[in-house]
Amino acid sequence: MEDNNKEMGKLLDILGNETRRRILILLTKRPYFVSELSQELGVGQKAVLEHLRILERAGLIEGRTEKIPRGRPRKYYTIKRGFRLEVLLTPYTFGTEMYEPKKPRETEEYLQARQLIKSTEPIETKIGELLQFLSEIERRVDEVMRTKQELEEVRLLVETYIENLFRRIAQENEREFERLMREFGPRLPKKILEDLEGF
Repeated sequence: MEDNNKEMGKLLDILGNETRRRILILLTKRPYFVSELSQELGVGQKAVLEHLRILERAGLIEGRTEKIPRGRPRKYYTIKRGFRLEVLLTPYTFGTEMYEPKKPRETEEYLQARQLIKSTEPIETKIGELLQFLSEIERRVDEVMRTKQELEEVRLLVETYIENLFRRIAQENEREFERLMREFGPRLPKKILEDLEGF
């Protein structure tokens, strides 16, 4: 848990730099050479190389060398690791959660997307169908995210109440607190256990 928090803390530090964020935005469009990034950003090549080194060491990008018919081989950079990082901040808690997408399961939606992509329909029809499909997927994602947010708020409410209840019991009756910890400790969320440690 502590190692996970440290990794997320490092990622937040790395992404906190505006130049590194701009580099990542550019790399989502296509691979770039150092000289191209330097020109796009208006930043010296030495500084760009340092930012690239930090991003590469974090596993967010990777560099590949391309041989050129005339001249020295050139190194270009691409995005290596896709992830979603969420920050939860409330009056009661602060935390981060990272989700790294894996290869999609062959769900009905995935198969439908593949079918649309492979379609031999006229280009106008194909684009129209893909956009309609994308619109429906985005609508469903928004719905899931709203549900997730509502459930997170309920979970936070219950976790905060449980933690406050244990704290009150600990202040009023230490033996009862220890008994309840023995009984319910294995079922308590990790965050509550960490907050109650040494209380």
